[in-house]
Amino acid sequence: MNWINCPISNKPAQEALPRLGDFAEFTCPTCGRFRITGTALEMIRSRDFDGRQFVLTQAKCKAPEGEIPVIGSYML
Repeated sequence: MNWINCPISNKPAQEALPRLGDFAEFTCPTCGRFRITGTALEMIRSRDFDGRQFVLTQAKCKAPEGEIPVIGSYML
């Protein structure tokens, strides 16, 4: 695990390393555990906090129970 700022809350979070495939996995005390594709990670930086939080909420709602939510570029 590597400590880095969460792309959603901008608070310290752990990033799972090594990255597997085209996504990063974060565990944030504020946002919980989620994955985000590389393209979405670049795109989400231009969103304000409410916009980033909205996308994470959508990912959590779409994730099957017990699965890690994934934020993809199509959500942005």
